[in-house]
Amino acid sequence: MNEEFQPLEDIANSKTTLSQALLFMKEHRYWSETTFDSYQFDVKLFEKYLVGQGLEPTLENGQHLSLVNKWIVQQKENDVAYKTTMRRVAALSSLYSFYKDLGIVQTNAFKASSVPGEHVEPHSRTLEMDDLKKVYRAIDDFEKEAIFIGVPIKLLLFTGFRNHAIIKLKVENINWEEGLIVYNQKIRNTKNKMQVLPLPPLFMEELKKHVIERELTNEDPLCYGIKGFPLKNKQLNALVNKVNDYLNWRGEERVTPHGFRYTIATLLDERGLSVETIKYLLGHSSGTNVDLYLRRHKLKIQQIKSELTNIESELEQSLVEDKYEDNSLDREVMFKKQLNKSDGVLPFSEEFILQLSKSNPQLLEKLMMEHYQ
Repeated sequence: MNEEFQPLEDIANSKTTLSQALLFMKEHRYWSETTFDSYQFDVKLFEKYLVGQGLEPTLENGQHLSLVNKWIVQQKENDVAYKTTMRRVAALSSLYSFYKDLGIVQTNAFKASSVPGEHVEPHSRTLEMDDLKKVYRAIDDFEKEAIFIGVPIKLLLFTGFRNHAIIKLKVENINWEEGLIVYNQKIRNTKNKMQVLPLPPLFMEELKKHVIERELTNEDPLCYGIKGFPLKNKQLNALVNKVNDYLNWRGEERVTPHGFRYTIATLLDERGLSVETIKYLLGHSSGTNVDLYLRRHKLKIQQIKSELTNIESELEQSLVEDKYEDNSLDREVMFKKQLNKSDGVLPFSEEFILQLSKSNPQLLEKLMMEHYQ
């Protein structure tokens, strides 16, 4: 006797609601009614959240890491108990794991997420791109005052490394030829904890300059504090707090070192990188050597490097634009001083006026109008 099988896509697909998907999953699980009721309650809560974000409560819309992280933060803000939040995340992770195995969804963002508990760092907000531009500007302003904190702060941003990893990095951890940083920490009674991450090109050049100017050897620490000594313990917090204070970020506006880890993960998620690639950035255990590791994860490394380069380019461009605006204001003040001293005669050469007409015609027009008034 031949049985007719209904195609899977006719039963569930990426457009299926979470509640419907759970009902189909139930047919393939040996759950008690109590267990199913618990799962259903948690799924409906997340569906309600998606609807509140203006999204249909489908499998497709619920697989974005940035949304999942924001939902977890909302649980904490609503004073939901840690264990309850963990249960909800586990239930939804189970749902997405089921449909990922069937090939209906590509990622399981709940598996990649973490729930802040009682013994982790205080929660830090995720920075937006405009916030990162302000951080970049702060780093540049500090350098003008001979306060060099750019290397550890940018390592936080571009690698998502934790505090303890940043302070343990040495010059030898940089692979100059490949533009990579290799963090290989031996953890007691386990495999080596290895992370091989790409760095964007301009930051690599900054690191080369950093090593040369400090005359560092391979065995020397890579990161240093405000007073020029190697970073230790919680000193990275002090560097980040210096940025917070400079930008006048108070209360919930303040960011912690761990906040940069949230930030890079969210940025890459919003730019379309898979959860698997983001998980790779945030940490990976391996007992293999670096060459094998690079071959195995070549695509992920290339994808991360491409997006980090784009992010770096946007941040650097913003810095250039800020400097240009500052220089324009300085030139305007100087120009006005010269105008006050002149008797109807243009105070600058024709060559200068020609250059200004190309670089900033709006400023030239404004100044010329004032001159002839």
